Amino acid sequence: MKQVAYFSGKIKDLPKFLNLLYSVEDKIIAFDIDNTLINVNKRLEEMGYNTALYPNPELTEDFWTTVEGTSILLGAEPIPGSLKLLTTFINLGAEVVFVTSRNRELKFLTEKWAEKYFPGIEVYFTKEKHRLDADIYVEDDPVQIKQMLNTNKLVLIPKWPYNLDLFETFENAVYYNI
Repeated sequence: MKQVAYFSGKIKDLPKFLNLLYSVEDKIIAFDIDNTLINVNKRLEEMGYNTALYPNPELTEDFWTTVEGTSILLGAEPIPGSLKLLTTFINLGAEVVFVTSRNRELKFLTEKWAEKYFPGIEVYFTKEKHRLDADIYVEDDPVQIKQMLNTNKLVLIPKWPYNLDLFETFENAVYYNI
């Protein structure tokens, strides 16, 4: 059966995306969770937080372990474009892993969430995601993206105001619409 893939990005990036699809089988894809797979920003905005400022100084690492912080994470919905990418990669035979910068105190909660919605996908917790040495990364955080691009690996970037056009000149960066 043929697989259908969906790409919503710049035309100039379409050839890179198609090449990726033809070569994704047996590759390791490190997929970020927050604001890459799930829309934490939407929940933050609903609760009155400014998401235009990144990182927002109010949203400390300790914030995410509070009742308010964990309820935001648990209530965040999938980003349609990212969910389509994730499903496409799995259907084409890639090994997908989740990688997150979340506080390790959220390990149990995060792993239970992943097991509930994406059974069998392993979750890695690290502030240095580029050290996982994945073949392909999917990430929204500009600091993480820069480190990943410096490894010369392909990075798929969901478009957010805080990362928009920062990496347009990199050959191994592909933006997509969320």
